[in-house]
Amino acid sequence: MPSWDERHRAWLTTQFARWQAALAGGLVPLQLEDPHDLEPTALRLAERFGLSRFETTLVVLAAGLELDGALAAAVARRTGQPVLTVDAALALLPEPHWDAFAPDGPLRRALLITLDPSDRLAAAPLRLDERVLHFVAGVAAFDAQLAGRAAPAEPPRPHPDADRVAAAMAGHADPLVMLPHPPHDAAARRAARALAIATLAALARSAIEVDVGGWPTDPMAAEAFARRLDREAALDDAGLLLALPAHATAPEALARGLAELRGPVFVLGRLSPRALADMPPRPVLSFAVDAPTADLRDAAPALRRALQQFRVEPDVVQQALRSVPPGPQADTALWTTLREAARGGLDTLAERLVSPASFDDLVVPDAIAQQLREITAQLRHRATVHDDWGFAARQSRGLGLSALFAGDSGTGKTLAAEAIAHEAGLDLYRVDLSATVSKYIGETEKNLAQLFDAAERCGAVLLFDEADALFGQRSEVRDSHDRYANLEVAYLLQRIEHYPGLAILTSNMKSVLDRAFLRRLRFVVQFPFPDAALRARLWQRALPPQAPVQGLDAAQLARLHLSGGSIRTVALNAAFHAAERGTPIDAACITLAAQAEFAKLERGPVEVVL
Repeated sequence: MPSWDERHRAWLTTQFARWQAALAGGLVPLQLEDPHDLEPTALRLAERFGLSRFETTLVVLAAGLELDGALAAAVARRTGQPVLTVDAALALLPEPHWDAFAPDGPLRRALLITLDPSDRLAAAPLRLDERVLHFVAGVAAFDAQLAGRAAPAEPPRPHPDADRVAAAMAGHADPLVMLPHPPHDAAARRAARALAIATLAALARSAIEVDVGGWPTDPMAAEAFARRLDREAALDDAGLLLALPAHATAPEALARGLAELRGPVFVLGRLSPRALADMPPRPVLSFAVDAPTADLRDAAPALRRALQQFRVEPDVVQQALRSVPPGPQADTALWTTLREAARGGLDTLAERLVSPASFDDLVVPDAIAQQLREITAQLRHRATVHDDWGFAARQSRGLGLSALFAGDSGTGKTLAAEAIAHEAGLDLYRVDLSATVSKYIGETEKNLAQLFDAAERCGAVLLFDEADALFGQRSEVRDSHDRYANLEVAYLLQRIEHYPGLAILTSNMKSVLDRAFLRRLRFVVQFPFPDAALRARLWQRALPPQAPVQGLDAAQLARLHLSGGSIRTVALNAAFHAAERGTPIDAACITLAAQAEFAKLERGPVEVVL
């Protein structure tokens, strides 16, 4: 038996042949036929957009002009023009009516046809939109002009609430369904998305995801974009998924655009009352969404602690439990497995620092070491204090764990962050603020929202290097750029305060930081330049026990006024000098490396006496 594609091509070929014969003989083609069990795409288009017989016949003829050269030649001979005009369509097609070409008619409102500019509307050439032509020809496609701003969603996965939401929608025509969730809860956002896709599948519809961040702001462009979305949804028999931005309110043009969408629409988030008031009346439904979580009531303490730190789906937890072999190291292996599973897309947004550094590797004053251990303790026991002991229920603000590490370069700020992450068993990611901040309004907040959403999933420690570049004294607002720059800082502070992990900011110049900003941090740790005693300890750690050393004394080396980072650099470069000379690391090698380091630090010619 011929396939549907073969039968459909035969149907189109028959229609085009009838038109060609009719044009040659001056006869009107017969009425469009619907072969049993075929449902030609042209008739499907007519049903979905409410086309009259004249409009449907026009669509078929316009498609024939693009697909059949002989038919195009027959039209040219009959009308004297190589294109089909409004005049010609009204003269040639059965049951013509002028309002088919009205701006609010289905042909133009749904962008099924385009009219080329002309002095007279009746003389305007018309043609099918490319996406509509592919549909009538039976070719699977997606509107190329929506690329980058909308795309078909992935296949649905079963969801326990899909049938309930679908049943509620079935009693309403073209409902708008809101799935509100905490704006910065990435897991709940994914759950809302999964529910929307599964519900549409229960209604025998596919899903199209729309990037609301790319919604045009110009009113006319926004209306055209919405109409194109609406047409694509109708052609694909799909519903639309609009994910509201977590970092800002929805664009004002979105409310006007929603008025152009006729099919079911899911909004991931919550529209403001004003946005709802600006829309024409339509059924609005709302369903609360909770992120799927594993049942922790009977979970072992190790699993419970891991799931309080890492946000992973229940099936991932089950897979992890099956993959971890029993034994004394099972708890550690489970923690590591879930930490790796929760990383998600953060590796593409920040640099993961892998370091075995521990507190034993830090050479800092005892008071600083005590502060760092206190930060680690709060990081380790946050879930116990906030959730189990109920502190989070008493206060919703100020629960984020944030710290500023201030001090000169090389005093151990980054090493301290590595030690904290290592002691807590967490990943450490370094964020490049220069790559995150954008000159385009709203893009910085969007980048930060993506970063924090991914970080919340994996519970990582975030390290913002050189924070003084962004968190300096707030500028006086002289223009819109100053205002938005201050808003960017305020948004970042808000996300840091609500971040359920640890955010560390480093600065070489604490004095330039805004005092209001400092008050909002939980810890401020000042890393001093190491004194002679600390420098001696740093030298002892910089030279490994197995390295060949001759005639070096740590107390004597401490006379070099260098930070910990510079000491490590000098020790390493001196080792390479020794390896090149084939001698142990001695005072001469240290002297050469130290002189190069002082020159790099632009501290002038220094006589190194060891």
